[in-house]
Amino acid sequence: MIPQWLRQLASGKPVFLGNDFQAGKSFKPFLTYAFLGLNSIYFLLMVYAGLHLFPNSMTELTDQRVLIDFGAKVNTLIQAGEVWRLLTSTFIHIGIIHLIFNLYALWALGRLTEESLGHRRFFIIYILSGLGGSIASYLFSPALSAGASGAIFGLLGALLYNSYKRPALRNSGLGMNLVVVILVNLGFGLVQPGIDNFGHLGGLITGTLTCVLLLKKLKE
Repeated sequence: MIPQWLRQLASGKPVFLGNDFQAGKSFKPFLTYAFLGLNSIYFLLMVYAGLHLFPNSMTELTDQRVLIDFGAKVNTLIQAGEVWRLLTSTFIHIGIIHLIFNLYALWALGRLTEESLGHRRFFIIYILSGLGGSIASYLFSPALSAGASGAIFGLLGALLYNSYKRPALRNSGLGMNLVVVILVNLGFGLVQPGIDNFGHLGGLITGTLTCVLLLKKLKE
């Protein structure tokens, strides 16, 4: 289920959220575009290396090899010292469907977050949320995992907190829409095999707390 405001954002149409914020054409969310490009290029390199667009049981061995070679989260390798996988895994996607869903969410949420909070805070929240999701997955899930979902959930958490702190955003109903999106996606992760909800929760919590600290520092 994709809310109307999220579809509207993804289509490039402005969304009025009060007098203090409106997604306008003059703002350039270049970091969102950079992350979109980085995720896409990374995926194309993986496909060139042998990753299948639609992974299945028949292609599992080849796909896992490519994922591991490109830096997926593998607990035993992280324990052996390859801690960089906590970051690289946030730019890896397991198939074209996985990539499309995350790029769509990043296209919509990234632009909204970057304009609402600014380039620097957006960058900090995105990177730390991705790391927070990977760390939570490492601590609580032994499975191989990858994807930008932790970072995207971090953006959801940051937007939720920001909408709570800003009356115009709160009165627009954005906060309730975000809560619905978060709950639906977490619920989907509980019933759908192969989804790393620990990574989602880790990213959500990290993004929310990072936003709290950044906005607190801004006031000081």
